[in-house]
Amino acid sequence: MIRFVEANMQVVDLDEALQRAITATHTGYYKVAEMTQGLGWEFYTYPIELDRLLAGNSYPMILEPHEITRLNPPLPPQGNVLINKPGRTDGFGAYVAFVPAKSMGIVTLANKDYPLPAKVEAAHEVLTALDTRIGSSARH
Repeated sequence: MIRFVEANMQVVDLDEALQRAITATHTGYYKVAEMTQGLGWEFYTYPIELDRLLAGNSYPMILEPHEITRLNPPLPPQGNVLINKPGRTDGFGAYVAFVPAKSMGIVTLANKDYPLPAKVEAAHEVLTALDTRIGSSARH
């Protein structure tokens, strides 16, 4: 799964057709609240505060109808965004989040379906720590 994230961040060499297909999934087609929806992926301007990320990954956001705005033309892929997607099935849970501009990402997989807020909070904490570390390394 982390290899898939690396492919999405364009930090590994891929066949041109496969890279075009992956890049196409980073196009934004709809806006709902602070989230832009692509082909499967959800995008947030980066950096993002935890409460905004939790709101976009909340059960009301997932289960209830919301007003959307169709982006016309579609928003081309952006670098300085947090791209994420939660997932679960039959007791298994996953969460993927990455920031292409920072070449950093995280994949969490569990043999238990932990509550979505816990997965998002943990990933946000790790990415924030990485970003702080990357930023301080760049200054030295």
